[in-house]
Amino acid sequence: MAIVSKTQTEVILFVQDMNSKVRFYRDVLGLPIRYPKGLSDYSGEIWVEFVMGDTILALHGGAESNPDDLHEIVFRVDDVEQARAAIIKADHDIGEVRTLEDGAPIAQGLDPAGHRYAIREDKEG
Repeated sequence: MAIVSKTQTEVILFVQDMNSKVRFYRDVLGLPIRYPKGLSDYSGEIWVEFVMGDTILALHGGAESNPDDLHEIVFRVDDVEQARAAIIKADHDIGEVRTLEDGAPIAQGLDPAGHRYAIREDKEG
């Protein structure tokens, strides 16, 4: 049974200068902004999402160290608790489930190479 059951994946990049990163991904690479749309200045934003097909590229502001090595891949799952249990059963560590600001449950871990990843359940309703 596959743990990841949703087609949409989210890649999060932690950034220091939101405005310059938005300009790069929007104006240079041409990615459409999913959230928040229509702003002329993104410097005060802590979270900006771009559409990349079935993948969301999210910029998370407030990075305190070198943003080049701050990333996380978020996989959407039907049930975070069940997916977490399967990961643990496969002999891999993953953190406890916590609730995001939008009410969605999430658990975070490191893959065998040390890359950050998370499993997230979409908020119902």
